[in-house]
This record gives sequence, structure tokens and C-alpha cells, in this order.
Amino acid sequence: MVPLLPKPLVRLADKAQCLLSPAEARKRIDDWIAHARSQAAGMQNSDKAVLSLFDTSGEWSRPWEEAGYQVYRFDIQDNPDLGDVNNFNAEFFADWFGDFYGQEVFAILAACPCTDFARSGCKHFGNKDLDGRTMASVELVHQTLRVIEYYKPALWAVENPVGRIERLGGLPAWRLSFDPCHVGDPYTKKTLIWGRFNADLPVAPVVPVEGSKMHSKYGGNSLATKNARSVTPQGFSYAFFMANNQLDNPQLALSAKYDRLSSRLLGQAIDAGLKPHEIGELIDDAYLMDLDDDSAHSLLREAVLLRGCNLDSFVDAGGQVAMTF
Repeated sequence: MVPLLPKPLVRLADKAQCLLSPAEARKRIDDWIAHARSQAAGMQNSDKAVLSLFDTSGEWSRPWEEAGYQVYRFDIQDNPDLGDVNNFNAEFFADWFGDFYGQEVFAILAACPCTDFARSGCKHFGNKDLDGRTMASVELVHQTLRVIEYYKPALWAVENPVGRIERLGGLPAWRLSFDPCHVGDPYTKKTLIWGRFNADLPVAPVVPVEGSKMHSKYGGNSLATKNARSVTPQGFSYAFFMANNQLDNPQLALSAKYDRLSSRLLGQAIDAGLKPHEIGELIDDAYLMDLDDDSAHSLLREAVLLRGCNLDSFVDAGGQVAMTF
């Protein structure tokens, strides 16, 4: 397995150079769908929860549900009480969801409402800034970040079209940019993703024969047309799953769980044949109970060496030769 060292940012346009026919792209997406569904049989994901915020369509979280993750969708349109992100706090999740019954919150996906952020609506920004709509949308982003900070999931992602959400919402720099045509849907809609995730998605590039269809086909200000414009493209949903699900990307999950340890060393432990649960049994006491990162590193190094594998070395910033971290 190649160690997971994600680039600071990925533009899928750079990967989408060899165009596929519509049939070839459909076949690729169908393969991704089949792969996601195949994971449900072993129930290896059933102890992990995925929280999907602002998710009235369910498209972004659908692959995770099909793969056996416990998916919880929240949208105020579907349930004004349970779906209102503004109501979220520790007591809310404990009272209504039993804090997810001991399941690990593995991922948080958030397609924050874009109406007050997207560059396509910039002519209305002045009025929205004055009448409070912008600040209400900013608070939804801040509330999303509070939920992420509380649960500290292995991966989290916030989606929005190109606009001003990063500046107003206090998000870190975006990690991924794409158009739906890069992942099999034949139209353009420049979209950015912020968060902690593997941005190196697989692609299924096609010619965007439908152009920028969002306003030509889904124009207007009704809630129905706004919902139609905001539906996550199917190809992106499954490409994101392929790059980030825990069974195919164990180093991503382990690096998030043990975020004080060397991601490189965790990857070498996986390459040496150690299963995630074996790594947990080996280092959890040192890492979680004793907060002894040096001992956890030593235990991992010894386990890798005992399996007859060599540890990588590299030159650190000070010019010294270091072993794995």
C-alpha cells in the first residue's frame, strides 16, 4: 500500500485529461457503486456513524449508507426540529440519538446552503448582508464547525460552489475543486471542498455537453429549484467514497484516530500486515490512557521490525537522519 500523503490541494481538472464516452463513464460509476455495496456484506462498517448535514436529497451520503455505515441525515426541510443545525449541541445528540449508541462518528459531510455565498448570486450580496441573511448562513457554517470540533471525526468535508464561504465562514483553505463532468455527469458547476479528507479522487471525465445547466434548466427562486441545483452529483458521491472509505483507506482512519503519531509509521504498520484492531490493541493504552506518544511509537516500530519489515528513514528539517517520524 502506498502511504497516504495527500497533496495540499487537488484540482480534478488536472486529472481529467483522457475523456471517456458516456457509456464508459457510466460503467466506471457503476463499478464504484458495486464496490460500495459490496462492503455491506461483512458489516465491517456497522460500528461507524456518518453525519450528513443539510442533506435533503441524501445523495452525498448514499454510498456510505449502502456500504453499511450508520448514516444520520439532517435537514430542516425534512424535520424542522431534529434537522435544524442551530439546535445541535451535546445534549441534543445525547437526548435524541443516544450519542449514536457508542458508534464512532467516522465522517461528517456538510453541504452548507450556498445561496448567500455562491459567486453566481453576488449581485444580491449587499441586500443580504444588510438584512441578516448572510449572518444567518455564516452561523450555520460556524455551527457545523462546532459539531466537527466536538466529534473530531476521521474525515470531514464542507461543500460549496465558488464564492465567499471560506472567507466569511472561517474555513481553512479549500482542498479539492471539481466540476461534475470530471466524475461522469456531463455539465459544469465549479465546486470546492474544504476539510480533512483524501482529495485524490478517481475520475470519470466526460464532455460537458449540457454546459452550465443549473440556471438554464433549474432557474428561478423557488425552494424546489434551489434543491434541484444543490443535489450532489452521483459520480462525485461515489468517487469521494472510493477515496475515503475506511476499508480501502485504513491509513486515513488511523492517522485521524492517532493524530499525534507519525502517519508514515502507521502506514508502514499496515504495510507490514497489522490490522487496524491489532494496532489499537498494541498502542491504545500508551496513546489514549498514558498519553505517552514515545512509547506508542516504539511499540509500533518494534511490531514492524518483528514482522521482518524495514523502517524507512529520511532526513528531517535539521539535517539529521530520522526513522519514520
